[in-house]
Amino acid sequence: MSSTLWRAVHQAFGENLSQWVGQSVLEIDENIKTNRDGLKAGDYLSLPSAETLHALFMTCGLERLQTIIARHTSPKHKGKSGVPDLFLFATNQTTGLPTIARFVEVKKPEEPASTVQLEEIDFLNGLGLHARVLRLIEAE
Repeated sequence: MSSTLWRAVHQAFGENLSQWVGQSVLEIDENIKTNRDGLKAGDYLSLPSAETLHALFMTCGLERLQTIIARHTSPKHKGKSGVPDLFLFATNQTTGLPTIARFVEVKKPEEPASTVQLEEIDFLNGLGLHARVLRLIEAE
């Protein structure tokens, strides 16, 4: 995931997140096309695919999404990120809804996670989301 994910969602979709959380993948895709131009080029903001945004919105729900975006757009958080590298999810083939979702920070065996990354993982877990650091095992 982009380190600017939550700021990009805020910039592209605005304050009224309730209209986005219940949308289908197709509706989100149309809104991405409409709102992508609203991203400031100099801010290096990037949105993931409509499928990923749909899963994020469904997994987080409105209240948690608002809390996450408020954190990442606050002046106190300026210059920080901590957004995990990956958002992994499985989608039920019948309902189209995410059934399992995880935020994952990937590190080499001896690579330390930064304080900001660990704080973000604790924050996400504190919201009832599933986040963790996974370490790669390098084959020789």
